[in-house]
Amino acid sequence: MGVMVRRLLRAALVPVGFATLLHAAPMLRLVTTAVVPVPLPLGANGGTQTVEAYNAGDGSLSLSGNPVPSVSWIATSYGSPRTCTTTTASSSCIPLQLTLNTSTLAAGTYTAVVTVNGAANVVDAPQTITVTVRIGGLTVYVAPGSSSDVAFTTNGPLSGVATTQDGNRWLSLDGTGSFRFIYPWSVHIAPPASMASGTYNGSLVTSGSSFAPDNQTIPVTMHITTQPIAQPYPDNVLPAAYEGGWPARLAQGAPQLAAQAGHYIALNNLGQGSLAVGTPTATGGSWLTAAPSSGGAAVALNPGTLAPGFYSGSVSIPSNAANGAVNVPVSFQVVAQSAPTANYGGVVDNAIFGVDGGPVTPGDIVDVFGEQFLFADATAYSPGVPLATQITASGSTSSVTVNGVAAPMYFSNYDQIAFQVPLGTATGTALVQVERDGLPGNTVSVQVAARAPRILVIVNPDTTVPTAANPAAVGNTVIIYAIGLGPTNPAVVTGAPAPSSPLAKLTTTPTVDFGSGFFGTTAVTPSYSGMSPGSVGLYQVNVVIPPGLPAGLINVSLVFPDSVSNTVQLAVQ
Repeated sequence: MGVMVRRLLRAALVPVGFATLLHAAPMLRLVTTAVVPVPLPLGANGGTQTVEAYNAGDGSLSLSGNPVPSVSWIATSYGSPRTCTTTTASSSCIPLQLTLNTSTLAAGTYTAVVTVNGAANVVDAPQTITVTVRIGGLTVYVAPGSSSDVAFTTNGPLSGVATTQDGNRWLSLDGTGSFRFIYPWSVHIAPPASMASGTYNGSLVTSGSSFAPDNQTIPVTMHITTQPIAQPYPDNVLPAAYEGGWPARLAQGAPQLAAQAGHYIALNNLGQGSLAVGTPTATGGSWLTAAPSSGGAAVALNPGTLAPGFYSGSVSIPSNAANGAVNVPVSFQVVAQSAPTANYGGVVDNAIFGVDGGPVTPGDIVDVFGEQFLFADATAYSPGVPLATQITASGSTSSVTVNGVAAPMYFSNYDQIAFQVPLGTATGTALVQVERDGLPGNTVSVQVAARAPRILVIVNPDTTVPTAANPAAVGNTVIIYAIGLGPTNPAVVTGAPAPSSPLAKLTTTPTVDFGSGFFGTTAVTPSYSGMSPGSVGLYQVNVVIPPGLPAGLINVSLVFPDSVSNTVQLAVQ
C-alpha cells in the first residue's frame, strides 16, 4: 500500500472566516506549457518563440508584468491581443513572446521555466512554461534493434531529409500527418538488430518553415551498445511541477522536511544487461545534497539563509552504463514568504491524482498541491472527526474553501492539503482557494461531476494487501476501498463519519469486473457497496472473487452505468 494511500486511509478512518471566491472571473489558459524548438547548432539563437494565452472564463484577462524566466538567456514580453493563431478555443489571444538568446550556450541540453502571472482576480494563475533547448547536435545511446526519439515542436509544418555516413536508414524525422496548430515532431533513431555495436554519424536537415530557426542541419551521433544505458527520471529538476518531476522551489524558512520528502531521481535502464548505480554527488552549493537511493538518488533542497532568487546545481549519478555518469541539472528557486499558492491543475483526486484529467465529486477526498500552505516541521492532521476546517501546527494555520465554503481537512503540510469536497458542491467548475495565517492564496479551478469512481486499494478483510507471495483465493471476499462513487441512502454529512447503522449504501450499485484480455471479463455484483462505516469520504465495496479466474495478477474495476473506475491489479491464486 503506497505512502499516500496509507496516509489517506489513516486520516479517513480516524475514530469517531473564509475568503469569498469569484465565480464570474477570467481564467488563464495557455495553448501549450512546453516550448521545445528544433535542435540548434552552436552559436545560434532560437529566435522569438510565441505561446498564446487566452481567457476561458468571464470578464477580461489581465496578465501581471512580463513572464518571469528562470534563466538569463530568455527574454520575455507580451504582444498586443490579437486573433488566435494556435487554438480555436478562443477568438482572442495574448501572445507571450519568449526570445531565446542561446548563442553563447555550450553544447548540451538546457531547460528553464517561465512563470506567467495573472492579475489578482484571475483564476488558475500563475502558470508555468518549460523551455528546453538542445545545442550542438544530438548524441544518442541505443541498443541494437531498439529505438530512441528526441521530441520537439513547431507552430507550422516541416520537411526533413536524413542522411547517414554508413548508408543505413536508421535516422528519420517523424511527425503527425493530420492538421493541428502545434506540430509535434521527433528525431527518430532506430538501428536494425543486425547493426554492430559502435559509433555512427548522420544528419537531419529540416526545412520549409516560415520561422527561420526551424530550418536547421542537425548533426546526430548514434552509439549502439549492448551495455546498460542509463536514463534519469526526471532528467532535470525545475522550480515548478512538471511531468515526471517535482517543484524545486521553497520559501525562506520552509521546513527542511518538506524539502526532502519525495524528491528522488531514478535511473532507468534503456539498454541491455544489468544497471549498477553508484553513489551520487551534488554540486552547486550547500542548499543541494544527494544521497544513495535504490536505483538512483534522494535529493534534498534547503533554502537556509539564501536570498530570494534562482540557484543552479547538478546531481551526478555514476553507473556501469555505456553513457557513464548521468548529470541531472537542478534549478532551485527561493522565494520570500507570502500568501499560499496552489498549482494550476493541482486539485486532484486522492486515488490516481488526476492522471486521466478526470473530475472530482461532491464528498470526494481530494488533494491540492502547491506551496506555503503551512509552515510546520511535519504533516499536521485533523484532530479527529468530524474533520476540522482549519489545521494548526507550529503556530501556523491553514484552511481551504470550495466555492467559498469551508472544506473539512484530513491533513496539511507545506505543499499539500488533503480535504473533502463539501457535499453540496454543484457540478461543473468549482473554485478552490487555500488560506494560511490570514493570507488568502490564489484561486484554481477543478471540474466536479456527480460520480467519478476511483479505486484506492484492494485488501483482505484483515486489511492486508494480497501479494504474489500471499495471493487472495477464489471464493474469498475482498474489500475495495474507493472514492467518488456517488450519492448514498441515507446521505452522509460533510466532514462527519459514515454511520454503521443504518449503513450508507450507494443509490446505484456497481458491478465489479474481474479479468481482461484472452480470458475475458467476469462481472460480479458486490455484497455491499457504500460508505465505509466510521470513515469520512471513503467508500468500500465487498465482493467475492469469482471462480474460473486464472492464477496471477487480475485486473479489477468498478463499472457504473455512467462511468468506469481506474483498473487495479489483484493477486489471485
